[in-house]
Amino acid sequence: MMNSKKMDTGSKDLISSLPDALLCHVLSFLPTTEAASTSVLAKRWRYLLAFVPNLDLDNTIYDDRPKMGRRKRLEMRKSFKLFVDRVLALQGTAPLKKFSLKCKIGSDPSRVNGWVLNVLERGVQELDLFIASEYEYPLPPKVLMSKTLVSLKVAGTDEFTIEVGEVSLPKLKTLHFSDVSFGDEGGPPFAKLISGCHALEELVMIKMMWDYWEYCSVSNPSLKRVTIDCQNIDENPKSVSFNTPNLVYLEFTDTVAAKYPEAIFDSLVEASVGIRMTDDQVWDARDLVHSHRGYKRCKGANAAGFFKGICNVKILYLSSEALEVLTFCCKKAIPVFNNLIHLTIETDQMVDWESLPKLLENSPNLETLVFKGLHYGDLNQCMDTDYRFKDTNECFGDQGDTCQCKPWYGTPLWLSSSPVKILKVLKFGEISNYKDDMERQTDLIKHFLEAMPNLEQVILYYDTPFDDDLKIVSTDLQMLKKVASTKCEIQVISDNISYSFTVHSSSSPSGLVFFKNTFPV
Repeated sequence: MMNSKKMDTGSKDLISSLPDALLCHVLSFLPTTEAASTSVLAKRWRYLLAFVPNLDLDNTIYDDRPKMGRRKRLEMRKSFKLFVDRVLALQGTAPLKKFSLKCKIGSDPSRVNGWVLNVLERGVQELDLFIASEYEYPLPPKVLMSKTLVSLKVAGTDEFTIEVGEVSLPKLKTLHFSDVSFGDEGGPPFAKLISGCHALEELVMIKMMWDYWEYCSVSNPSLKRVTIDCQNIDENPKSVSFNTPNLVYLEFTDTVAAKYPEAIFDSLVEASVGIRMTDDQVWDARDLVHSHRGYKRCKGANAAGFFKGICNVKILYLSSEALEVLTFCCKKAIPVFNNLIHLTIETDQMVDWESLPKLLENSPNLETLVFKGLHYGDLNQCMDTDYRFKDTNECFGDQGDTCQCKPWYGTPLWLSSSPVKILKVLKFGEISNYKDDMERQTDLIKHFLEAMPNLEQVILYYDTPFDDDLKIVSTDLQMLKKVASTKCEIQVISDNISYSFTVHSSSSPSGLVFFKNTFPV
């Protein structure tokens, strides 16, 4: 037991003995209201807030208190305004590194604008604004003329508008927009802002609405990371262009545009693509397929230019909607992805795999293929013998007027010549509806094993809490008498139980030899 005398530090206040600069640094990590409350601790703490380099102010927290009456809420907001005024007055002209403000305002934005202009004059480097207003709130023009800003994040409601006049942000590296508007013109001012940030490296746009713009252009040679999540779902954007030759990461979710005149991604390494058709386009496209009239190109949308632009990517994630866009919006123009080594496909019970064989055939150096779920829509191509069952023409089974065709027949080259070494299935065993069952998913895994000659590892992340489910699947796979790769190791893993089955392939006539390994997951 430690000597109690060694533990005795007396009555000395060790924290207060720290240098002012260090104490201010510690306070900068607290919400400003909490940092201000430390002024009552001792006389020495009274004025430390004047030198705190980061201010974090939030009056939206009162909106999360439903039991607080309207009068009390208004009093709290008034008190908040007075508090901010006092803090800024206390700090005077002291340099400021970061200013974060979350604020709900009324019809008069002058108070908030005064705060923003104050911190700009003090050379703030990081400005984070969330403005909620029922009235139009334009971002103060001087924000776009700051010589010191390194990071600018603006968010709010549809009434938060950015009116782009002069732009001079020589040090800005990070620019975030969330749920803001660029006015009626939209495209030209947005393009002017992006191209005017000569040091910009990261652009994030969330809840953007640009379907009514005549065009949207993201053009900046210094950009390295771009994340775009557009909310429009009823209309196709007219024109979307990218001129980002040094971009290395792209995350793009949007309704597919009518055209992509420019898609320059010369340095792209990783892309996550979630482009989608409108609901009407999805309905029309699927209706043609289900009525045996084939796959027709979607009207009003053409994604060929976009996918050609990202064809140098090494790591690619495609949502199920994007897979459907490949089918209906650029089926005959899927480019060759020579550099692609890691592909993740999100699957859906309503989306068939019509474009997947061509995509994999055009990925000659693919090493890792990941399926998120193992669902596929019914092809309903019973009139085409290439899409029928291998041993039977019975496409309409017990489930009624439903095509039971399997998606891999008719295009065997995408499997028999596949270079894929690692195959992973996330959420294996997830059942989405009555059409979906374990037999369909297990059959597909068997077919992969029988047809893909370069497989070295197959990992099934089984979505089940039951030990017996893993045993059933493992036993079923063990019955295989033929595998394309004699060096394939198979693992069936569940996050909910403490062991997995590891399966090693053998060249013996009996097919697969299983070794059961138990370990914590």
